[in-house]
Amino acid sequence: MELAERPPSEDIRLSDGRAITIGPAVPDDVLGIRWLYHLVYGGSYPFSLVYNPQECQQAIESDRYVWLLARAEGKVVGSLLFNVDRQVRLAKAFGAVVAEDYRRCDVAEKLMVAGLEILSGKDQIARTTYATVRTVSLGPQRLAEKAGFLKLGVFPNVHKVYKSETHTLAVRFAPGVMQFREGTPCLPLSLKPFFSIVRRESGIDEAEYADLPLLLDGVDGTPLAFEVLQASKFILRRWAETKAAGKLSLDFFPFHEPNLLLVSPDGRTEVYLYRSAKDGHCVFTGAYSLTLELRQLLEHAAACLEGMGVRYLELLADARDPEGIRQALSARFIPSGYYPAMRWDTRTGRGRDYVVMSRSLAILDFKGVSLQPGYEDYLKEYYRLWRELYVGKI
Repeated sequence: MELAERPPSEDIRLSDGRAITIGPAVPDDVLGIRWLYHLVYGGSYPFSLVYNPQECQQAIESDRYVWLLARAEGKVVGSLLFNVDRQVRLAKAFGAVVAEDYRRCDVAEKLMVAGLEILSGKDQIARTTYATVRTVSLGPQRLAEKAGFLKLGVFPNVHKVYKSETHTLAVRFAPGVMQFREGTPCLPLSLKPFFSIVRRESGIDEAEYADLPLLLDGVDGTPLAFEVLQASKFILRRWAETKAAGKLSLDFFPFHEPNLLLVSPDGRTEVYLYRSAKDGHCVFTGAYSLTLELRQLLEHAAACLEGMGVRYLELLADARDPEGIRQALSARFIPSGYYPAMRWDTRTGRGRDYVVMSRSLAILDFKGVSLQPGYEDYLKEYYRLWRELYVGKI
């Protein structure tokens, strides 16, 4: 958040009588932020942003973040970040952490409320705000629900902290946003049970369906021996040029830029990805091929990435592109979430729906997962589709 835009701090009295101050982070808070996350997570938190002093300071000073802290007795005792894409009016809440001595006092809730007020203020920085919520307990899910977030998906094995964790997708919409969605989604018929959960949780209208059978005959031949590039500046430049030329599919994944490029030996296939080396999480930020169908590209890329230690893959599919969704399904990417009006177009005043699709490259493990009822239904549907794709109908 740029310094000129910083809102004033607010003094708050907690239920136990103690006082805290909630306000934006400043560069002098870097050490306190690092210490707070270290106390709670050790070195296991999957985002380097909270540990790396340079990254942390850049985020604090950037208009791409709203970073709020709770302070008490000269210490940072709570933190919550909002990543903001002002171009598409989208925000992501993440990194909520509270010092042990201040838990059960609604500190995280107060940080969330303060952040949402900033995002939905007179400039309406974000039309929608989402969070991927941990499932180690029900507390974070209840916090999101209390703040007005809707239950719109579940991500099995999405991150690894101490072990693999399943997260949920929670989305909060500014008033009236749902009225300005761009058209009716058109989905493969196999997604109808999944979308019925989405409709129940969100209240949106029924989709149109295309009866497209899955293409489960496998990918012929051995996996492509991709050349792997990790030269970050070259990758960003190449990605921007290829995207501007209109060559890319899977070219929308907010808050991520590619740091990994896979190139086929003949140079006719390129796959752009963001990979977290810390926990094996990886998302598609763009792809094109002159020789492969999308499902083939995804299968070959998954095989290469699995060999590099990647354990989770994710992509965003346009909800009005049933063929693209079928191709991803056929590559064993399973619908994990649905996001209405995710990508806002300021020219048309409309928001485009996306299906969030994921593929786990590790053994699914749901021990210790705590889910609210709506999220349980998503997980059951995920497992039903997983069994159909990996085992077949039995």
